Amino acid sequence: MKWVFIIFLVIIAILFLIIISKLTVLIQINHSPKSQDVRIKLSTWLGLIRYTIHIPLMKLDDDSASVVVKHEEKSNLKKENAKNKSEKFSPDEIIRAIKDSEKIIEHVANLHRIIKKFFKKVTISKLEWHSVFGIGDAAHTGIFVGLGWSVKGCLLGVISQYMRLKGQPHITITPLFQQLNSETKFECMFHFRVGNAMLAGIRLVKYWKGGLPKFKTKPLSMLSGSNSKNQ
Repeated sequence: MKWVFIIFLVIIAILFLIIISKLTVLIQINHSPKSQDVRIKLSTWLGLIRYTIHIPLMKLDDDSASVVVKHEEKSNLKKENAKNKSEKFSPDEIIRAIKDSEKIIEHVANLHRIIKKFFKKVTISKLEWHSVFGIGDAAHTGIFVGLGWSVKGCLLGVISQYMRLKGQPHITITPLFQQLNSETKFECMFHFRVGNAMLAGIRLVKYWKGGLPKFKTKPLSMLSGSNSKNQ
């Protein structure tokens, strides 16, 4: 009986250590004309446990200045004659459609709250995004560079709204007015407690366990019905 109690205490202690452990995630994305790759590095317990995921996306052939990409297409589409259809909607159907829209909005809003609550506990300690861009024409390059700054600014605003930024992000775009080139280096390091991720996962599973809400309009009711059958 004594050994069972000791084993129980050891299991509880291990679970407690896992829950309070902080997981560090480093995402590195490199894009250049010669290669593209993504690295995701996971570490915890001050680097004692590490795991790296490497995803090579594309590499330039060393023998020739070309990229060989395997591509396969399958199609079983059949040509059909177009038919004009007209449908009538009664006031009751319109009211039911409005109520179903309200259910969809509520469903998405509840899911958004769960995700946002978890993201608020994520801390970003490093964010760098450097780009080099040019299309060979100065005027067009300037337009696309301005668009790139807008996109990066919007994404940075979304990230700062949902997560906690620790430190100043480093974002640059270097224009090449007389060259045709595109390079990007993205690096982001963020941290979160394993317990917070587990809690968010439990909430998502609990939230989706009931399936989609029951809709009253025919197309949406068929979707929710198929979902409930799969469960």
